[in-house]
Amino acid sequence: MYKALIFSLLMFLAFPVQAYWVEATGSSVIDHQDLVTARRSAIRDALRQASFQGSLHVNGYQAMSRGEVHTDQLSINTQSSISEMQVLKEEVRDGILFINVRARIESSGRCEGSNYANGYRRSLAISNFFLENPSSANMGALHDVNERLPKEILRRLQGEDRMRVLDAVRYQLYNDTSSIPTSVSDRGTLTTAVDTATRIGSQYVLTGVVRNLDLRNPELASERPLLRGMYERSRYGGERFARNFTVDLFIHDGFSGDLVTSRSYSTSGQWTENRTERVGFASARFWEIDYGQKVDELIEQMVSDLNIQVGCQPFMARITRVENQTIYIDVGSDAGLQPGDTLSVYRKNTFFDNTQRAYTELVPVELTLSLERIQPNFAVGTVETLPEMYNIQQGDLVIAW
Repeated sequence: MYKALIFSLLMFLAFPVQAYWVEATGSSVIDHQDLVTARRSAIRDALRQASFQGSLHVNGYQAMSRGEVHTDQLSINTQSSISEMQVLKEEVRDGILFINVRARIESSGRCEGSNYANGYRRSLAISNFFLENPSSANMGALHDVNERLPKEILRRLQGEDRMRVLDAVRYQLYNDTSSIPTSVSDRGTLTTAVDTATRIGSQYVLTGVVRNLDLRNPELASERPLLRGMYERSRYGGERFARNFTVDLFIHDGFSGDLVTSRSYSTSGQWTENRTERVGFASARFWEIDYGQKVDELIEQMVSDLNIQVGCQPFMARITRVENQTIYIDVGSDAGLQPGDTLSVYRKNTFFDNTQRAYTELVPVELTLSLERIQPNFAVGTVETLPEMYNIQQGDLVIAW
């Protein structure tokens, strides 16, 4: 029999449920004169420092067996998200790049949906994005944004403590705009998310829609006679070459296909490249221009938010086999599981609304899985009661909140 003691302490460094601006400085060593990589690392460090000026959640977990403590965990997590960011200053000193940012912090004092202090790594599959208006990508030949943007997010998320990111960019979850949820309040069930998650063994699926790559003044982007061009530059200033970048991100539950959360991101920058130049999204040249640098900063904000959004969701794993009182699940040490950990067992149930639309329901049962053997990609544990009494079978779930 296992006994667990869970304790938590919420420390507010600011009042809950509010938004405010803070400044923070991040730094990164410049290796091999690679300013682009150093800039990304410094921005990420600055965002991390800014988020810690919000609220912190300290959570502990102790589990005992036969009077002895076999699991003792303590974690400290930020519970602030960054809704907007501005780079104020960049400076290189002694081979180190320092970046000062101004960030708008939103602090709710809690995770939306659950708490992520159990320390397990959630898995997130990143799929191909949908380009809503292909003609907006004509200038600079940015049509590969639907593939290069998710790959860029995937690359930057690799190595994060809270997540295992999986490459699903070959899968296109949205084929037309009618299948795209418009807000978090929409049901937004996506059956292709379940198919993708099942195929590659993921808990959550990220997809996105590139909404806007338009020039704000397309009529001003063409070549002009010298005097006309000088006049327009003085009249419109930098606005003449301004180009938008707007993306909506959606996170779906890989077990039911339900929309977990969504968020829209937007920025703009100067696009002064020749009309005929095929720059390509996320190319070396793209990151050098002002527009690319603004997009680069926005991607870092996406990565910061995804760490919190996915981390705040419950940890879930599929049951792959049931033998008497022994249960196999499809994650192991790669997700941070250890012998002695306990997970709650849930049965998947399908119900239909009055329009006969099918929904997935997770039904808790009075079973706790105690893990005994852990492998890199799966784990084995036992329950005290025969699972068949609760109709537990392959495809059902275990959950840690």
